[in-house]
Amino acid sequence: METRAKPYRVVFMGSPDFSVPCLKALYESPDFEIVAVYSMPDRPRGRGKTLTPTPVKAFALEHNIPVRTPSSFKKEPEEIEVLRSFKPDYLAVVAYGLILPQAVLDIPAIAPVNLHASLLPKYRGSSPMQYVLLDGCKETGNTVMLMSLGMDEGDMLAVSKIAIEEEDDLEAVHDKLCANGAPLLTETLVKYAEGKITPVPQNHAEATYTAKITTETSMIDWNKPADELRRLIYAMSPFPGAWFSCEKDRIKVFRAKVVEGKAGAEPGEVLSCCQKTGIVIACGNSTALKLNELQRPGKTRMSDQSFLCGCSSLKLKL
Repeated sequence: METRAKPYRVVFMGSPDFSVPCLKALYESPDFEIVAVYSMPDRPRGRGKTLTPTPVKAFALEHNIPVRTPSSFKKEPEEIEVLRSFKPDYLAVVAYGLILPQAVLDIPAIAPVNLHASLLPKYRGSSPMQYVLLDGCKETGNTVMLMSLGMDEGDMLAVSKIAIEEEDDLEAVHDKLCANGAPLLTETLVKYAEGKITPVPQNHAEATYTAKITTETSMIDWNKPADELRRLIYAMSPFPGAWFSCEKDRIKVFRAKVVEGKAGAEPGEVLSCCQKTGIVIACGNSTALKLNELQRPGKTRMSDQSFLCGCSSLKLKL
């Protein structure tokens, strides 16, 4: 790798809120020049289905950075030539959303680099933050790696860990990783360009993979133990929200606590449903879960006491 002069020319690729702190840090650093931003195309959002840019695109437009939004480099090969015309030293990729072909990975003069929100090789794939919570991990972190065609398989440049506290939900872990990732990425890009970092191959034998979060993933199955369901609830909070069926409605749950179960109770049995003791549901293995924060369809999140003001009895449909 030849030595390049600062500021390093960067094409940033990202889409969601998680990507914005990294883009902001690179934009504000004198060590980098953001020559272009790539993000996912605008999508309809809200009740009016208004076409809305991604948070990354919105930041780029606000700061007068050129933005490209191809839907696929394979279907739009001309975008590869456009990308090449920016003559980047780095591609900095953070939760972009598109697969990058080898022709794209070969473009930057220094390297294509990705920040991934897990301690690789654990939790490769699209949902690492959710799965560390589902598995009850006590720590996670960010990994900066060189990009390859394999999913999250590139050699590692830097790793930074964060602790997961007992009451951390998906939003809390997301925010911690955002704050952790931005300085990690900027520091790593400078050090790697200066030849101060030796890439470390991943141990692929230790790799684990995460699946896409679906409606089925977030469904509460009362046959499972209460501690597992509590982890599910926190992993899906605030979005998409773990849910169960109550008559014809889907009720979402955002906070819950494992409490003492009742011998002989059937999973899904309502053990308590009143202002004094709250909502307690029997779960698998004679365990129980107290639901502390819920949401009816079309309503805001509310405490169990507020929820019960409009619901004298709770019937669950398993």
